[in-house]
Amino acid sequence: MSQLFPINLLTSFPSKGCPTSFFFILFVSILNFPPIYSSASTPFNSSEYVLREVFQHKDQCYKDSFVYVKEAYTSKSSPFVVYSTTKECSTFLNEQDLSERLPSCPSGLIDLEVTPTYVGKSQISYPYANLNISVTAHSPVSTLVFRLQCLHASDGSDVYCSDMKDMYINGVKEWPCRGIHLSTAVHHPAKFSYACFRLTSYSVYAINATVLPQKCRISTIVTSPHLDEIFPPSLVDPSGSENDIDSTDPYWSPMISVDFSEEQAVWIRLGKAPNAECDTMNVHVYQEHDDNKIKFLAALSVKCPEYSIKWDDQEAGTYLLTAYVPIRGCKFFCEPNSRGCKQCLRTHLNLVIWEDRVSMSWRVVKTFHDYGIQIFIVTALLTLILIILFFVGIYIHYRKQKADANRVRQIQLDTFVKAMIVYADDNEAHTNCVKLLVDNLKHCANCEPIFDLEKLITIEQVVPSRWLIDQLSTLSKFIIVISHCAEKILHAEDSETHRLVQSRPFADLFEPAMNIIIRDITQNPQEARKKYVIVRFGYSPQVPANLAILQLPTFLLPDEFGRLTAFLHDLEYGSNVNITQNISKRRITEWTDAVEHQKTIFNVNPNWLETRWKPKDEQEVMNLQRAVPVVFTYKTNEERIAASQRYNLLPPSAEIEEDEEPETSNNEATYMLAPPPVEDDLEAEEEEEDEGSDTIVAFDS
Repeated sequence: MSQLFPINLLTSFPSKGCPTSFFFILFVSILNFPPIYSSASTPFNSSEYVLREVFQHKDQCYKDSFVYVKEAYTSKSSPFVVYSTTKECSTFLNEQDLSERLPSCPSGLIDLEVTPTYVGKSQISYPYANLNISVTAHSPVSTLVFRLQCLHASDGSDVYCSDMKDMYINGVKEWPCRGIHLSTAVHHPAKFSYACFRLTSYSVYAINATVLPQKCRISTIVTSPHLDEIFPPSLVDPSGSENDIDSTDPYWSPMISVDFSEEQAVWIRLGKAPNAECDTMNVHVYQEHDDNKIKFLAALSVKCPEYSIKWDDQEAGTYLLTAYVPIRGCKFFCEPNSRGCKQCLRTHLNLVIWEDRVSMSWRVVKTFHDYGIQIFIVTALLTLILIILFFVGIYIHYRKQKADANRVRQIQLDTFVKAMIVYADDNEAHTNCVKLLVDNLKHCANCEPIFDLEKLITIEQVVPSRWLIDQLSTLSKFIIVISHCAEKILHAEDSETHRLVQSRPFADLFEPAMNIIIRDITQNPQEARKKYVIVRFGYSPQVPANLAILQLPTFLLPDEFGRLTAFLHDLEYGSNVNITQNISKRRITEWTDAVEHQKTIFNVNPNWLETRWKPKDEQEVMNLQRAVPVVFTYKTNEERIAASQRYNLLPPSAEIEEDEEPETSNNEATYMLAPPPVEDDLEAEEEEEDEGSDTIVAFDS
């Protein structure tokens, strides 16, 4: 149900020699109503209902009224009560305590129709016309009441507009009123008509129909031309002489009624004599402005036998409606000097619409038309403000990102990670770079690297293959070092015919380790990318295609040692994160020098690989197996260093005193990695090498 708002209307009618006056009528649009009118009626079976005579005295004023009542209805009381006098009708309305401003009835509840009725000459009266007012209820209602109110009269001949004594009841003037009260025995639709209100030429009337129990109202304004113009003699007196009839198609003018039942439009209805012929009936609409100028707005046309037209989207203002019928070539207006021009008969109606009766789309278009410049300025300002806010937001977001990038996010790690170094024994220089990786992992990454040179030579009675399987099955992190010999070993065709020459007391473990690792990766790729990592040095070749396809994380050392540390500790290390590792400048320099030394060896001896990668049938196997554990009898560091170089063992750690601080730029953030509390037997070593307690990795996101 739609909510309606009240509309006030003022109407006036100009007559010959009379100033224009205005009238006021209250009208409101559709409101929510009790469900009584909207509930579906019971199915109508015409065989069970009959038309009852509404009035036993057969009053001709009510001859068009009808109600349906069940044929079996035998109650002694009448199914309806008629208020046949103004006193009865007004008394009933006054008892209902109705507001003067009732809402408009919703569409489909009732229809209000007003038509002119001709009454011929009799022994006691001249010809005159009546208003036939009919109210039809399409849904259940209890009472239908309508009033006739005179808004304007051209002279004193109108009995309703005159201050007649008969129109006063108990000292109060009551407009003519008729009504009917229906019982529940009446089936709808029900029609209530009254055809005996006198119609005076040029007078303007308002007819208000009130409905109970819905307490709503619909209104119509009516005016008519002269009686001979709406009812020409040739149409109402066919017995007259043909010489007195100008034509079988006489000139005539319609009656005008304006219905305000819709909130977004006005219905214009035209009335005529029943036997009047026409092709079209036209209505011209004019608007009067404050400077007393009249502006033509629209020409509306109704094609006969239709009699109504919808006047859409009208804003508040003063209007003039002029209706005419183009018959026998007549014109709406004839110029003063024109010859042979016949001006059509016309009916005029002035009215004032106090509030806009327009649709939402029309209201939007009208607003843009009236306030286009203001709307453009406001829109431009709002757009400019939004653009400024947009750029301010981008600037704030940029500054925030920059501030976040400069902010140091320090996290001190408290756990050690075990990680196995999987590498190929290319040569002494390459192994030295791997040794530096192991050493830096120990002291700068809170990591315990599992290194074969430490485990398989210094520990007694260790079987390399068993040791390898134990590490692969228990450790959670593995560092795969790519080198030239590793590339050859991973190459399927090359490894079938060639093999890396053994230079240590145990065979190279890179090939069997990679076979197991690759099988593990292919079984669970997602988990493997968190477990295995590839590292390269500056001299290393690219990752072989058969290993690169596994998409394992890859880091270049020593530059990305911080990202390697973050990976080992399961921290974020994406490309949008800037990580700074707290590793001393001396260690970085030493590591870089080792890498450069390997590059120099490659340049001096480009064919070095031929001495390490030989056909299987040409290999000289080193027989360095030992029956008893190796016993070191060296007392000085120099002796131990010489022995380690001879047997390709790790040299003893030298004392390290590092005072230099890690260098970070202003835009780098720092991420701390620190070792857990150490045992008593490690205190001496920490005093010698204390870098692990201050290990820092900086994340700059």
